[in-house]
Amino acid sequence: MRDLELYVVHDGDAKDTVVSEIYATTEASYRKEVPLEEFREHLAEDRIVVARRDETIAGWLSLPATISERDDDEAASVPGVPVVLPIDQDDADLLAQLLEFAAVEAAPTGIVWHARKSELNQQVAEKTGAIAHRELFRIWQAPRERWSAPVALGGAIVHEIHAPLADDLLAKYAEFFTKAEISDCSGESCTMTWDAAKIAENLAEREDHLLTQILEQQGRFVAEACAFVWNDEMMIHITQHHAPTSGLVALIAALLQRIPAAHPDIRIATVELHDNERELLEPVLAKCGFEDKGPRTLYHLRPRDEAARAMG
Repeated sequence: MRDLELYVVHDGDAKDTVVSEIYATTEASYRKEVPLEEFREHLAEDRIVVARRDETIAGWLSLPATISERDDDEAASVPGVPVVLPIDQDDADLLAQLLEFAAVEAAPTGIVWHARKSELNQQVAEKTGAIAHRELFRIWQAPRERWSAPVALGGAIVHEIHAPLADDLLAKYAEFFTKAEISDCSGESCTMTWDAAKIAENLAEREDHLLTQILEQQGRFVAEACAFVWNDEMMIHITQHHAPTSGLVALIAALLQRIPAAHPDIRIATVELHDNERELLEPVLAKCGFEDKGPRTLYHLRPRDEAARAMG
């Protein structure tokens, strides 16, 4: 591998130039969806670690420009500065060098990042000496050929949601979100109390990029499943409050059936389960054709000198 030049840009004209160069390397489909100014805004508060080879950007990653003070619990949960890796980076040696450089930039705590179980991510962890700090959640996936057919329901109803909703459905939605303790942080502060107006606004914002299904049982909404595109996958998020297993199976199956028409190129559906969701939802996902593909892990990397001091 030819030598890399590694450096950090913080702000000013140098950062503007680098961001424009990075943007030019992204997929045309991404640039069609995300204009340069929006991309620049995403990175406005970040430092960017850049790797150049022969004056061309070979790789990059970002980390916050400033780190707010954290209490002991936060520091124990996330022990370093969070970095964001580009999704299209697949060179383990390059990634390792970028991460090691970023760990020095974020001394003394170093950096953290999260990654799925894969050969690439394992190689990066081994090359850098990063520690697997904790498992964030489990990845469950189903290829299109395993997506289950719709399931008959005994007394329950699965609604396909499109904004705007009728007032009676908005009221049921608000009651469901409130009981499920879903946070609404759209204002200056967060609340878990929803009303019809907040629900209407939330659904309107989703309409263009999420597919949503709701499960109604005995006149009440008890579960929601929504899906959105991430890379070449359909990510599914499930919210429930006292929903029956059979109803959840039907809800997810109905959502899966909408994906081919809406997104014909998508062939993988993915659900990320936290520990407190696994007991209920793992059997449901298995019945819908999903399999456990392993954890998403939070990795921690300190600068080598700091890591040596911590061990010795």
